[in-house]
Amino acid sequence: MPSLPPAPARLPRIVLAGVRNPLNIGAAARAMANFGLDDLVLVRPYSEAWKTAKSARAGQAVLARARVADSLVEALSGISLALGTSAATGRKPEVALRVWPDALQEFDLRQPWALLFGSEKTGLTSGDLSFCQAVLRLKTTADSPSMNLGQAIAVCCYELCQRRARAPAPALAAPLAEFADMPARERIVGAFVPLLEHLGVFRSQHRDSQTRRLRRMLAHWQMTPGDARLLLGVARELRRVLGLHAPRG
Repeated sequence: MPSLPPAPARLPRIVLAGVRNPLNIGAAARAMANFGLDDLVLVRPYSEAWKTAKSARAGQAVLARARVADSLVEALSGISLALGTSAATGRKPEVALRVWPDALQEFDLRQPWALLFGSEKTGLTSGDLSFCQAVLRLKTTADSPSMNLGQAIAVCCYELCQRRARAPAPALAAPLAEFADMPARERIVGAFVPLLEHLGVFRSQHRDSQTRRLRRMLAHWQMTPGDARLLLGVARELRRVLGLHAPRG
């Protein structure tokens, strides 16, 4: 993706997937409030952790606006660019790993984007990472690569705030293209996976890994909403020709 002037960059949505510790939720909300971020979505948080976090005083304004989603697809509604985070320990190299914050120069951050964090215990899963255009890691030492979740979010929020403060306003920015969001791409995945299985391109024993690969491929395309509608139309026509029923959901 061509590098564009860093301003006017949007601040991201912070998405927490499967967070278990209410202190980390509170720390995330407080860090977001400290540095001007206010869009927080939690995916499948532990219910008690979420209840406890909501009663905390720190970051109350952010927590009051925070939303809970049943799936990552729901959490990424309206989001065109998703960047995951990882400590880079023991992960499979399915998605490119880049160093934060240098990698931000590669993306057009004027579009709606999200920064994803996984649970304290497991981090982001392979399925979660398949929604991401890139996976980012903080510059930590090899002896102690993993950071506390709340602290990692605070570091990222601080860097984003500093980046916006340093960014000069461009005299003329390139026009912002409209890209399909993650739910639109996921509808395409849901439409094409059964077709590819019917044609023998996908094998049932490799369904998960092949689905992740298809999702990552779509995530790297600069797909417009019109492109998404066209691909869904192609899937419908292929089902008609092959005499297949529409996929459920």
